[in-house]
Amino acid sequence: MATRALLKVHMEGQGKKGRKKPVLFPKIVFLYDEKLHGEGGELEDIFELAVRCSSKTMYPDYLSLTGEGYVPSIYKKYGKIISPMGCRAFLSPWFERGGIEPADENDTPVYVGRFNIGVVSLHLPMILARSRKENRDFYVILDYYLELIRNLHLRTYSYLGEMKASTNPLAYCMGGFRGGNLQLSDKIKPLLDSATSSFGITALNELQRLYNGKSLTEDAEFSLEVMGHINEKIAQFKKEDHRLYAIYGTPAENLCGLQVKQFRKKFGIIEGVSDREYVSNSFHCHVTENITPIEKQDYEKRFWDLFNGGKIQYVKYPVDYNLDAIKTLVRRAMKMGFYEGVNLSLSYCDDCGHEELSMDVCPVCGSRNLTKIDRMNGYLSYSRTHGDTRLNDAKMIEIAERRSM
Repeated sequence: MATRALLKVHMEGQGKKGRKKPVLFPKIVFLYDEKLHGEGGELEDIFELAVRCSSKTMYPDYLSLTGEGYVPSIYKKYGKIISPMGCRAFLSPWFERGGIEPADENDTPVYVGRFNIGVVSLHLPMILARSRKENRDFYVILDYYLELIRNLHLRTYSYLGEMKASTNPLAYCMGGFRGGNLQLSDKIKPLLDSATSSFGITALNELQRLYNGKSLTEDAEFSLEVMGHINEKIAQFKKEDHRLYAIYGTPAENLCGLQVKQFRKKFGIIEGVSDREYVSNSFHCHVTENITPIEKQDYEKRFWDLFNGGKIQYVKYPVDYNLDAIKTLVRRAMKMGFYEGVNLSLSYCDDCGHEELSMDVCPVCGSRNLTKIDRMNGYLSYSRTHGDTRLNDAKMIEIAERRSM
């Protein structure tokens, strides 16, 4: 009953009658269990209500608990849910008695009350370009930067560990975080053992383009090889440092433009790599690719289990509120074990109240005084309010060029 009420209220939006618009927050995540929400399931009607809500507001996003991969494996084995934090971050397992590794077969992981302490992101095309310019092995330079991030994280753990619990009594003294029952004068170091820190990845598509001139839809072999290497190194660091390192598909909100500027300063403009004002987010296909939603799901599935510290999959629906299409593709994503977002462009005329999936001029009254809502990356944002843009220039260009995202 609570879920139905939440979805219905969220669907209605807020504002004056005839001028109501979707809200950006709270972000809603639908926890999908095939037995409950699948065809013929006891709560199938709630899933269908959620799809109707997504078609109007883009939320909820959908988290598969019974498909393939990391999150479903924990749910199926332990009955524990790994909820995404913010737009896409997932915590690594921390076991009740054993910590990083289970003490025995009866040890269970805990996720509630834990937190991340941050992410440092690699720009992989920059590393490949440097290796070629200096005529050095790519993996030697990559390992240098992985070690650099490792040491930054260790420094962060050390720095935060010296903080007193009094800096956040609700979290550290009153049980807000797991183990957060310290005295005001205590250091918070013991609470950091179960905290995750992440190695972020951007621009895999541009890495592949720089490597052999092909996009991820044409050839992903080198990118998959690189991610396999990074996963092996992070597993090594995790074992040696006894820290919960994770690999995170960086959403690159402002970073998408900054990294292009940094690349151009060192290596100039290269077609398919730095000739646009933005780089691709994490392992996603380039937003301009003319591919179907099913193709996009299949292409990005190859990288899914290589980014267990943070990931989301979304496709753009170039259809006008086609509920059957949304429902079919979300169910497909749930079987694949995805954390899935429904991506539409929602536009509203602030003068007459007309709404369409996408418009730059109101076809009813001719006004440019519009509010537009777009998926920033893992969450929603106003790309225009009363006609004015709200996002950085690089992200606005990316949004304008989207075909498959």
